[in-house]
Amino acid sequence: MIQEKDRIIIGEFAKRVRRRCPNARIRAFGSRVRGDATWESDFDVCVILDNPMTGTEAIIQQFAWEVGFEHGCVFNWLLFSQEELEKGPLSESALIRNILCEGVTT
Repeated sequence: MIQEKDRIIIGEFAKRVRRRCPNARIRAFGSRVRGDATWESDFDVCVILDNPMTGTEAIIQQFAWEVGFEHGCVFNWLLFSQEELEKGPLSESALIRNILCEGVTT
């Protein structure tokens, strides 16, 4: 189960992303969500947008760096459009199934 301090850090990342992309859906997944993270584990997050615009990746990267720097951690983030997630080639991948099954919406 996700620890409260990790929930706060992920929540800060989500808040910053939503300031620029109000309709963003953000799912945290991986060891931090499962509760088996170590001190060196990164934060795995998936950002889902209806239609990502040019430059969105740079914005998300900046927020991931800022929040990570402030909290002494590293974010490993992915960006998908809703269509890619539902119908793209990766939609059948183990990664996407993992994000959707174990992921926690923030």
